[in-house]
Order: sequence, then C-alpha cells, then structure tokens
Amino acid sequence: MTIRDICLSGVSVIALAGAIGMSIQPSAAQQAEKSFGAIEEITITATRREVGLQDVGVSVTAFSGASLREMNVTTTDDLTIVTPGLSFIQAGGAPLAGLIAIRGVAQNDFAAHLESANVLYIDDVYRPSNGSSLRTMFDVERVEVLKGPQGTLFGRNATGGLIHIITKEPTQDLEGYASLTVGEYEKITGEAAINLPMSDKAALRVAAYANHNDGWIKNAIGPDQMADDTLALRGKLLVTPAEGWRIKFQVEWAKNFDNPAGASFPTGGFVGPDTLGQFKPPPAPTDTGYVDADGSVFTGEFDFPGVFEREEFMIFADISYSWDNLTFTSITSYSDLDILYEEDNDLTPFDIAIFRQNTTQENFTQEFRVNGDYDRFRVTGGFYYLHIDGDYFQNYQINNLGNFNQILAPIPVLILPVGLNQFGDYTLKTKSWSLFAQAEYDVDEKVTVTAGLRYTRDKKDYAYINVCENLLPVPACPPAFPPDILAGAGLVTDEHSEGGVSARLQFDYRVSEDWLLFAAYNRGYKAFNYNAGFAGAAPVDGVRFDGEKLNAFEIGSKSDFWDGRARFNISGYYYDYQDYQAFDQRGTSFILSNTDATIYGADAEFTVSPGGGINALIGVAYIHTNVKDIPIGGQLFDVEAPQAPEFSINFAVSKDFQVGGGNVRIGFDGNYEGSYFSQLNNAPVTKAGDNWLVNARISYAPNDGNWEIAAFGRNLFNEERLLYAFDITFPGNGLVEQVYGKPQWFGGEFRINF
Repeated sequence: MTIRDICLSGVSVIALAGAIGMSIQPSAAQQAEKSFGAIEEITITATRREVGLQDVGVSVTAFSGASLREMNVTTTDDLTIVTPGLSFIQAGGAPLAGLIAIRGVAQNDFAAHLESANVLYIDDVYRPSNGSSLRTMFDVERVEVLKGPQGTLFGRNATGGLIHIITKEPTQDLEGYASLTVGEYEKITGEAAINLPMSDKAALRVAAYANHNDGWIKNAIGPDQMADDTLALRGKLLVTPAEGWRIKFQVEWAKNFDNPAGASFPTGGFVGPDTLGQFKPPPAPTDTGYVDADGSVFTGEFDFPGVFEREEFMIFADISYSWDNLTFTSITSYSDLDILYEEDNDLTPFDIAIFRQNTTQENFTQEFRVNGDYDRFRVTGGFYYLHIDGDYFQNYQINNLGNFNQILAPIPVLILPVGLNQFGDYTLKTKSWSLFAQAEYDVDEKVTVTAGLRYTRDKKDYAYINVCENLLPVPACPPAFPPDILAGAGLVTDEHSEGGVSARLQFDYRVSEDWLLFAAYNRGYKAFNYNAGFAGAAPVDGVRFDGEKLNAFEIGSKSDFWDGRARFNISGYYYDYQDYQAFDQRGTSFILSNTDATIYGADAEFTVSPGGGINALIGVAYIHTNVKDIPIGGQLFDVEAPQAPEFSINFAVSKDFQVGGGNVRIGFDGNYEGSYFSQLNNAPVTKAGDNWLVNARISYAPNDGNWEIAAFGRNLFNEERLLYAFDITFPGNGLVEQVYGKPQWFGGEFRINF
C-alpha cells in the first residue's frame, strides 16, 4: 500500500465517522477557533506556568492552532512567515536539517551531531536534533516563539530563544475533526483527530497526518525532486486518578518514506583573490561545463536521484502532583531517530560526485520540576538530565573528478581520472545535567522582580575515524591527505567535561491594567562541541570548540488599547557574545571555532480588530550583527552573522462576510525578508533573501461550525525565493548550490468538525 492509499483510506474512514458525528453540537472551544484575527487572550507557558501573553515580560510571538491553519502555516519553517526576527530555513534539497535563527543568533552547520542555539520543544520535551526540527505541525493547540536567552527555565542551549509547539490535550469532550487537502503536484493530505473520554478520570486523544506530493523540481533525466510521502501518528492518554494527580502518557511516530532528494540549483563560481566565492559571468557554467538548460530554478538534470528517508519514535510520561501551593512535575522521555540521505553533489548530468549523511540517534531526558505559587511570590526549580547517544556517517564519493571538467580535463575525455570513496564515521555521546531555579516577587501591584539561575554541566565522548579508498588509477587518498586534518589522522578521540551558567534578572512595571513595561538581563549558555568537517576536512588541532556565552540586555513594552481592539508589543535588545561558535564554510572546509560578536536590534508586532469582520496584524524586525576577526584573504575582518536579514516584515489581513447561514473569510498573509548571507564568510555567492512571499486563502463555514471548505494559494506571485546558498568553489569544482523556496501552489481543503 502506498502512502497515497494510506491518505485516502485513512481519511475516508475518519471522515465517515465525522459525518456520523455532525449532529453533535460544536464545543465552545471549536466556536472560538473560528475567530482568527481577533485579539485573542492566548495563554502561554513561557514561565513554565500558564500566564496571559500580555502578562509576562518576555518577548513572545504566539498563535493558536486555528490561527496558524487560517494562515497556511503547517510546517515549522512556515513560522518564519508570522514571526518577526525568526528565520527558519530548509538548507538543502530535503528536510534534512532545519537551520533556526532568532534575532541573528544561529548555528548554521547542518552536521547532524550539532545542537541548535535555538531549541525546539514539543509538548514540554526538548528535541535535540536539527535533523528532526523540520516537521509538519498537526492537531496543534498553539505555538510559542520565545525570543532571547531562555536558559534558566528551559535550559538546553536556548541561547537565542526557542520554539515551543503545544499539541491538543485529551479532554472530557467527545469531539474531533477530519480534513482532506488536494492541490497541484498531485498533493493529497489527510489529517484527523478524535478525542475519546474513557471515564471521568481518563481520556484519550489520537491524531494522524499523512501527505503525498510529487516533486516540484523537475528532473529532465530522472525522477523529480522534492516529492514527499509522510505518515505521522500521535496518541495521548491522560489520567487523573485522584485529586491533585495528573498523569499523561504520550507516544509519537513519524516517517518520511524514501524519495529522491538533494536537488538545488547549480551555477558557476570561482575562488576570488580574497579566498571568497565569486559568480562567473552569465551563462555561469560550473567547472564541469554544465549550464542549466532553461535557467529555471525549478528544473535540473541530476544523474543520481538521491534519497531522503527519516523515521522518528518518541515515548514520554508527564506526571504531576499538586498540593496546597506546590506542584511537582516529572517528565521522562525516550526517542529514537534514523535518517538516510544521499544527493547528487555535483548537480549535473555527469557522474562526478555523491554526498551521503546518515544519522542514528537515541535520546533520553528526565526533568524534575517544582512550582510554588504564594500569591505575591512564585518560584520554579528543578533538575534536568539529557543523554544523547549518536552514531553518524558522512561519505563523499568522487566517481570521476577528471571527466567533463573545464580545469582538469577541458575536453570530454578521461585525461586525469581521479576518484575516491571517503567515509567519515564518528560517534558522539553526550551526558548533561543541570540545576535551576527562578523566582518572581510582586513588590507591589505595579512592580515585579524576577531572578533565575541555572548551572549546566556537559560531558562528551567523541570518536572519529576516516576511511578512504581509491576508485580510479590516480591515487587521491592518503598519503594525499595530511595528518593534521581528520581525513588523514586515523582514529581521533576526545573526552571532555565543562560547565556553564545561565541567568535572568528582570523588572516588570505595570503602568496600567493594559500596559506592561519590562527590562531584563539574560545570560545564555551553549555547551562546547566537536568538528566533523565535510567528510573529514577539518583540522585535528581545534577539533573541539568551546561553549558560547551570550549576555543579553532587553527593554520592551506590551500594550492593549482601543477598548481591546488593538495591541502593540515592541522590544529592543543588545547582545554581547563571548566565544561565539562561528561556522565558516569555504569549499569543502567546514570548521566551527570561537570568536566574539555583537548583535542589536528591535522587533514589533501590531494587531488590530476594528470591527466589520476585519482583522490584521503586522510584524517588523530590525537586526544588526557583527562577528569579529574572521580570516579572509590573510587578514581579519568583521562580518555579518549568517541568516540575519537587516529588515524583515510579516503581515496577515482577513475579512469576514456573512453569507446566508454561514461565514466567508478572505485572507492574505506573507512576509518580506531582506538580503542576508547564508555563510559567515559573507562571500557574494552566499547572499540570499530580499524577496516577498504572499499567500491567500478563502473559506466558507456554516455558523454551526460543523464543516468548512477552503481554497488556498501559496506564493501567489510565483516568486523565485532564494533561501540559502552553499559556496563550494575550489579548483576543479567551481560550483554554487542555491536553495529556493516552493513555487506557486494552489489547492483546496475540506474539513469536518464533530
């Protein structure tokens, strides 16, 4: 059975159940979900307790699941569309690695063993791998994007901020939904959930998601690229056996079934005198002599189809007990992640180079937390433990570098046959523990003081070995590789332990019931880690780089006005980075090292619901970054941080019309990202951004909310949006890989609520 069959059969069954249940009156919560665009009082957990969005002095962008659906935000990287200061990018021809930047803080190395400087939480559980951060969001209650260091309460590497996805919890209501989406590129998506009360003390919620779409990058000589076949399941059992007890067991499984992968747009480049990649003049052939035939970024000729396959399993228990003014919480999780990835690394019809990256990772977390609420005094403290056991594999296979190569073989014959198969096999085991506490005290009805501290200690065991075999007569393996890089050093091992401190000191001043001012100092900490290079092209000296520290100063204002019909939140910040973990990629050299950096900027959000069925929001972000002492052409320069557009804008506007016994909603949303560099060295060929994305959706739903039908358009103006670029220019491989966003895409959705 194919994934398309799974979509059709699964959705058909649940849709039938939904049709039977249509006589059930929608709950008040379902009715409230129809009010997208209104200034809703979203409850968030930024302080590890439930508070109103406007009642806490933390910069947070938050949306309900219904709001995100109305804005076509269905995947984690779509959150860029609605969040000022967030850049979430798929950096390649598959969802292999999600690169998250918040306010210019990023870790843009795609190596699977590295943890992001901006963490992803789902249902209060940390997800450590960038290999699983690009995912579909389904059956979502809300999403919170917290900006600035969040180390005291959330801990683990939340240097720049975090994304927290909260999915719907089991309740005592019999309800659910089923939806079917169809669209261009043979897209068919099914999503469904059902909530089943089992007794007055137990409830079960099961949700499922399945998607198929054909590839939207057309391959003239093989299978199309960027196809998707995904199936995901989630089950939650909530038990309240006695007063004060809350026990939740959650199981998740998701699989991206194998599909061709790795497509990017190839164009020609060369290494300039300053050692940075420069574009060749049009038609810009790569060193193979290849030029894309039609110039379209959505077509190509890839002789090796590549593959992407990912499977993830997670199980966890969230147990809490409340008595008097205290709540004790224990969260225990185990997850298993397997990723297989292969790509045509030369992006041409010639059989030259293949890159592979495989990941096997087991993760275990344990958190014990105590919350105390004593009227004017609130405190949270606890212990956190993380164990990551990872096995990683990188393979760079050159089948024939000398064939069809302008520099090494300018005529199409085998003049200099060079081929190798290079394997980088490595393991990294991480054990981390931390102790944390944070307290809030209301000095009076207007002033609140918050102070927090966390100590984290990491122990890591690293082992790397490189194996190389010659594929053609001219030797390319060691002793050609020098012993001072990982590729030629044999087995390299290291064991190290290091600690770091995160802290928060904050003052909130409530000018009035609807206006909050805040000022904060936060110290973020991200632990040390190791280089793996690109199949071993990293120095042995400096294989371990230090942990980074971020001192963040922020002031902000949150206000509601116009009788609650308008909201304006704004904040400004200054970040002083010590030992910034700088990722510098040039050609096949992928190296992380430490330097210093500064970042400052501001972001603002304005939401208005003036009446007449009109709702609108606009967000604006300004970011200025300066990373110090980066070596370029034998000198040291200050450069911009990657993934940090100076200006970005996001917007959404909708209008409701009553038609007969139902409601028609027309909505537009989108964002503008200014130009930014994909890589730290600021090479001209890595410049991306400076483009608009505009989406639209029109829907109709009867007033009882039992069903909805909608049509949508993504990338209405069919913009060729350059999101990321890899500079792989070195003699014999004058190649720049450019990664573009999805083309124009239209579709429709039918949804049943019961």
